[in-house]
Amino acid sequence: MWEFCINLSNENIAASKKVYLALKEFCKEYNGIVTTYERCGNISILVSAEKCDENRLKHFLSNLISDLICDDFKLKYLQDNLSLPNLDNISKNAFMQALLSFDKESDKYIIQKVLVLENSLDIEAFYFFKLGALREKWKELVQIANDNKAYLSSNETLVELLKFLVDNLELKNETVNLVKEKDQVCFYDSNFKLLKCNDITEKDIDSTIISCLIAFAPKFVNVYSSDSFNNNLIKLLKQIFDKRINLLNIDYKLSTK
Repeated sequence: MWEFCINLSNENIAASKKVYLALKEFCKEYNGIVTTYERCGNISILVSAEKCDENRLKHFLSNLISDLICDDFKLKYLQDNLSLPNLDNISKNAFMQALLSFDKESDKYIIQKVLVLENSLDIEAFYFFKLGALREKWKELVQIANDNKAYLSSNETLVELLKFLVDNLELKNETVNLVKEKDQVCFYDSNFKLLKCNDITEKDIDSTIISCLIAFAPKFVNVYSSDSFNNNLIKLLKQIFDKRINLLNIDYKLSTK
C-alpha cells in the first residue's frame, strides 16, 4: 500500500474540507481510502491506495495542493496586502479575482518544482518555508497595484485594467453559459455540463457571478435572459468581456427538464 498524510491547521478548516472531499471523490475510482482526524489544533487527512496507483495519486495531489495554494493562500495574501481604493463591491471583487487568476500556471509551476510528496506534507510549513519565491512574485504584483491605486479609483481606468487582465488569462473553457433558474444562478460549460450553482439570494450575488466568470476564464460567455440580471452587472460584463460576451434575452430551458 502507498500512504500519504496532509496536515493543515484549524485556521484552514475550509481548505482541509476542500482537500478531503476532492480526494474522497478521486479515490472512488481506485478503491483508495481517505480518512481525517483532528488533534491539537491540526487537521490531518490520510490517503492510502494500492502501490500501483501511487503515481496517479501523486499527480492528482500535486495539482490539488498547487491549486489550493494558488486559490486559498493567494486570496488571503491579497486580502492582507492589497490596498484598494473605495470601489463598489462588484468592481473590488472582480479586480481581486482577476489578480487571483492572473499568471496562475506560472504560480503552479513554481510550487510543483519544489513540491515533494513523500510520507506527509504540512501545507502551511511548505508554504512559509519553501515558497518564498512565490510570495515575492505576489508581492511585486501587489506593489504594482498599490502604487497605482489612485488610478484605480477611476472607473474607466479600472475597467480597462480588468479587461487587460481578463484578456491575458489562460483560457480554461471554450464557452461558459450563465443561466438564472428559479432561485439559482448556474454556470454551464459549452456542453451544458454544470460547473457551479449559487443561490440567487446570496449576499453580493453580482460579485459572485463576475468572480466566477473570471475564474472560469472562458473564451466566450453566453448570458441567457440577460434582462433578468442587474443592469450594472451586465454593463460591467460587457465592458470586461467586450466582443466575447453574448446577451441572449430568451428564456432558456434545459432539455433535461
